[in-house]
Amino acid sequence: MITEIDTLRFQRIFGWVIVWYTLYRAMKRIFKNKSPEYSCRIITLLHALIITVAACYVTFFNGTNPYKSLGLINTSVQLTIITTSFGYFLYDFTWCLYYKTEGPVMLLHHVISISFMGICLHLGVSGTEVVATIFGSEITSVFLNTTPFSLKRRTCPSKRGHKLRWFLKEHNHYTGKPEGFIVDLIFVLLFLFVRIGVGGHLAIRVWVSQTSPLLVKLGGTLFYGVNCIFLVQIYSFARYRLGAWTNRVEKSTHQNGKSTSLHQEDQRKVRKRNINSFTNHRLDAGDHAFLKHSIELQTS
Repeated sequence: MITEIDTLRFQRIFGWVIVWYTLYRAMKRIFKNKSPEYSCRIITLLHALIITVAACYVTFFNGTNPYKSLGLINTSVQLTIITTSFGYFLYDFTWCLYYKTEGPVMLLHHVISISFMGICLHLGVSGTEVVATIFGSEITSVFLNTTPFSLKRRTCPSKRGHKLRWFLKEHNHYTGKPEGFIVDLIFVLLFLFVRIGVGGHLAIRVWVSQTSPLLVKLGGTLFYGVNCIFLVQIYSFARYRLGAWTNRVEKSTHQNGKSTSLHQEDQRKVRKRNINSFTNHRLDAGDHAFLKHSIELQTS
């Protein structure tokens, strides 16, 4: 049954959808020479940065310990964070459907995220768990490429690349560059530590909690299951990136060694040519002014 409180929360969510879409339209006007994907990624990065900072403050500095304060009534700050992200995911999900950029795994991720936040808002509890989950998701989202890491080239490029990586590639600072490898390394380590390690521990604590509702437990489990699917894809991506980087370093080292050998060989050829030129040379008066008088005496 929809209550008056649910109606007010829906209005807040719809308001945030309008805010994110308005920002997207503004970015399209500013970057009119860029593709729609460019503007959408700016909004995605903006949301990730804002929500990461806000959720970090609420989770670690506002007294709501996600390992102890489970299943409690939502606070006003938690409601603000959840409705903001809810509105963003609705806008982003619509964008993905309209431009048809995402596969089933990413669409499933969006559906689970929206449902998870909707359950929390409807029940009015478990804001601590949901905000902590949002924090773990968005801090990795800054670096994380949450699309399938297929080595095959897709017909329609995916929108959901991790943001820094995509912008580095867009501005030619990724392929063969140290910053590209560093960003990929950070996102892999963050995903393993935050989403798989800390997220897995939190999922277990939620399941054994006596205060967390069953729907919240199911939502958290489904969300962690999607992360495990991403983990398989990230493993393939990490192997590919590490192999490509290793081959590039070995190739560069081989080329440098080959260049050094060629340089040394050229120097030996130059020295040999100079020696031969010196031994076969006949002195004449033009070689040195000091020898001129001696040569004239020999010829007279």
